[in-house]
Amino acid sequence: MIKLIMCYPAREEQILGKKGLFGPLAFAYLARHTPEYYKIDLYDEWVGEKFNPNTINADLVAISAVTTVINRAYEFGDILKKRGIKCVIGGPHVSVLTDEALKHFDSVIIGEGETPWREFLNDFEKGDFKKTYFGPMDISLSTLKTPRREFINPNYHLSAINTSRGCPHNCSFCYLSIFKNRKYRTIPHEYILEDLDSINTRNILSITDENFMGFSTRDIEDRKILLEKIIRKKYKFVWGCQTSVRIGNEPELLSLMYKAGCRVIFAGFETTSQESLKEVNKNQNLNFDYKKIVKNIHKHKMAVIASYVIGLDSHHKNYQETLIKEIKETKPDFIKLTFMTAWPGTPLFNKLEKEGRIERNWDNINFEIPFIQFKNFTIDEIIATRNKVFDSFYNTKNITIIVLRNLFKAPILLIVFFLNLIVRWHPRWVAKSPVREIVLP
Repeated sequence: MIKLIMCYPAREEQILGKKGLFGPLAFAYLARHTPEYYKIDLYDEWVGEKFNPNTINADLVAISAVTTVINRAYEFGDILKKRGIKCVIGGPHVSVLTDEALKHFDSVIIGEGETPWREFLNDFEKGDFKKTYFGPMDISLSTLKTPRREFINPNYHLSAINTSRGCPHNCSFCYLSIFKNRKYRTIPHEYILEDLDSINTRNILSITDENFMGFSTRDIEDRKILLEKIIRKKYKFVWGCQTSVRIGNEPELLSLMYKAGCRVIFAGFETTSQESLKEVNKNQNLNFDYKKIVKNIHKHKMAVIASYVIGLDSHHKNYQETLIKEIKETKPDFIKLTFMTAWPGTPLFNKLEKEGRIERNWDNINFEIPFIQFKNFTIDEIIATRNKVFDSFYNTKNITIIVLRNLFKAPILLIVFFLNLIVRWHPRWVAKSPVREIVLP
């Protein structure tokens, strides 16, 4: 029996209580591709399970970490290596900064994990594994199987599920842009339905695909077939998903989504101007009428979470007034508003680093805390801008309208939204940035 420990590290200040929004799937999938003679234990620090690298007993430790917690992951790796415990890490940060990660870990898995994981374990058992393993993001998902859900901590409000992977677009701020030769691929329907069968007792699910509807006519037809199968299953839960603004121009797909249980759609609107969309290379959103998109989704009885970014170089000091006006006219049900954030390896990060507007202090990188030198805002100004936009949206009148609009669609959504969207994203619960001002050269 080989003892394997899997860990999601988190810093104390990132944990809001002992419950998270929706559970991560990475290790649940890797567990499915792990031989039965491995004894697996999971530590998820995001929901309060403390991992102590000084005392754990294991033959192998696998860690999955994002940039915001990478320094804690590196601390774990240093201690584990010193104790002689083999350790491996994966995730987007180490996929682009592999040499950095190898200073702290024995091996790094780059890209999608399932295929290289099987290869790594085989080499590990032989006692001769490589420094790096690569998982391509353009291969079929026909052998993906289903996640082992016993390796998802139950202290999450929502169950997450994947029905596809990948995105061919190259938005300059998106971490997916660091992966080359990636393709959109759908998961076989039998795996999706088997997974849904196993979690039919939950009230609400989140489909965490990069884009649920896909990118082509063929993709949309596949989604329609999947939705028809879900409808026939008569599941008890409702669900939400992330997808392109193009969904608003697909009435047949929207109708099937509602019948299949979808009640909320998250879409990246990002910004109000065509110039700003071009700035971040989000050309797929050009020339879309957001007001029409939201109106069409509302016609199909589903709510809209509109995601916006503030602090782009094309955003002037009065941008909040433009954005507030746009939001009022567009009428989304909820908004997510983040500061321009640059993840290592993305075109945006590389540009800002070249201009001396960002530092490699990974502890400071966070959607909720401004950490770069903005072109047209100081740190205090960008925080004030965000506060003003939030305050204009989350006021008594607007919240009343939102409640009445969604009360009879899926009342449970209101509970989840108000607990996890308003509280988590409202700036009154966000600490002021500890980052010092970076002076432009």
